[in-house]
Amino acid sequence: MHFVLFSAVLSAFTLSVSAAPVAKPTFAKDVARIVQKNCEGCHRTGQIGPFPLTNFQEVSAFGTEIKRVVSERRMPPWSAVPGHGEFKNERRLSADEIATITAWVDAGTPMGNAKDLPPAIQWSDDWAFGKPDLILKPAAAFELAPTGVDEYRCFVMPSGLDDVRYIQAMEVRPGNRKVVHHVRAFADTTGKAREMDGKDGQPGFDCSLNMTAAFKRIGIGGWAPGNVPAKNADDIGTFFPAKSDVVMEVHYHRNGLKESDQSTLGIWLHKNTPKHIQKSLIVANIGIRIPPGAARHEERGRAMVNKDILVTSILPHMHLLGTEMKVTATFPDGKVQDLVWAKPYDFNWQTSYRYKEMLRLPKGTRIDAVAYYNNSESNPRNPSNPLKEVRWGEGTTEEMLVAFVGYIDDPNPPAASTGAIAP
Repeated sequence: MHFVLFSAVLSAFTLSVSAAPVAKPTFAKDVARIVQKNCEGCHRTGQIGPFPLTNFQEVSAFGTEIKRVVSERRMPPWSAVPGHGEFKNERRLSADEIATITAWVDAGTPMGNAKDLPPAIQWSDDWAFGKPDLILKPAAAFELAPTGVDEYRCFVMPSGLDDVRYIQAMEVRPGNRKVVHHVRAFADTTGKAREMDGKDGQPGFDCSLNMTAAFKRIGIGGWAPGNVPAKNADDIGTFFPAKSDVVMEVHYHRNGLKESDQSTLGIWLHKNTPKHIQKSLIVANIGIRIPPGAARHEERGRAMVNKDILVTSILPHMHLLGTEMKVTATFPDGKVQDLVWAKPYDFNWQTSYRYKEMLRLPKGTRIDAVAYYNNSESNPRNPSNPLKEVRWGEGTTEEMLVAFVGYIDDPNPPAASTGAIAP
C-alpha cells in the first residue's frame, strides 16, 4: 500500500459520532455518507486502495468484505489501541457506523431512493497544503534493474536558499509506487553529495549501508508507506540550513521487472523563524535476532531523555514480521505512561501518531519499546521460504525495532515534572 497524496484524505479519516445505528439502512440514505467520509479518500481511481468505492455498484460488490474488515477494525487502517495515547489524527469508525454497515449488508445491500444520495465529493489531485514553496525533483528518472538486492539511491537537488529557513510541512510523492520502499530527506551543507552525483552515469549516487556517507546528513523529513502529509503548527518548524543541497535517499525494493522512478519532494516553509524547532529522538535495538518458527518473539529497545521535552508525535517502525509494538515512558518518580500501542502493526500502513496535546517528558525519563514478531509459517507476509533467523537491516526481508519520537524542547520545564500534559 502506498502514500496518500491529498489533504482531503485527512478530513476523510476523522472519527465520527452518530446518534444510533440505523435500523433499516440503505446505501443512498446512510451507507454512502459513511463510505464518503471514511473510505473514498483512498478507494478511488489513482489512489492507494486496490479498488474504488465511489458509487453503489462498487460498494455493494464488496459488501461482504467491507462488513468483515470494518467489524475487525482493519479498515479504516488505524493500529493504535484506544486508551494508550490520544491522537488528533485518529481514524476509526464509531460502533454505530459499524452496526449500520453490518445491518445494510445483512439486509442484502439495498440501494434505497436515489434522491437520498449525498452530493459527490469533488476530489483534488493538488498538493496537500496548496502549492509548495519548493518543488524538488531529480533531473532525470532513475532506471532500476529487475533483480538483485535492495538499492539505496541518493538524489541531489539544490535548495536555492541563501538563508536559514524552517520547514512547516513536507510531502513526498513517490514516482513509482511499485518499487519505492521509503524515502528520507537530508540537507547537505558540505557540497560532498553534489560531487558524487551522477558519477556512475545515472542520476544520483549509491548510498547503500555499505558506503560511508561523505556528506553531512541533517534530517529534514521522510516518508514510509501509510504516512500522510502533516503540517507543523505555526510556531514549530524543522531547521533547514542556508546554501544547502537537499539529498533525497530512496530505498528501492526490486519486483522482478525493469522499472524507473522520479520521485518528488514538496516543501512548505515558514515565513518567519518559528518559536520551537521540531526534533526527533530514536528508540531502537539494532541487535534484534528473530529465530525461525517463532510465532510471538519479543524484542525490546530503550532510550533515555536527557533534557526536558514536549512530545508531539510517535512513529513505531518494523517490517513484515512485526505484529505489535508498545511504547511507554517511565518518569523519574517511577510513574509509567503509555505513549502508543500499535496492535496489530501493519507494515503497509505506517502511521505517525500525532498527540492531541503535547506530552511533557522531564529529563531522566526512560522510553521503552516492546515489540513482537511472527517469524513462523502462520505469518502470510513472511518473506522467507524456508524460514530463517532474521536480524536488523534496512531491507524488506530484514527487520527493525524503531520508534521515532517527535519533540520540541520544553520552554517552561516545571521544577518537578511527572509527565503531565503540557498546556
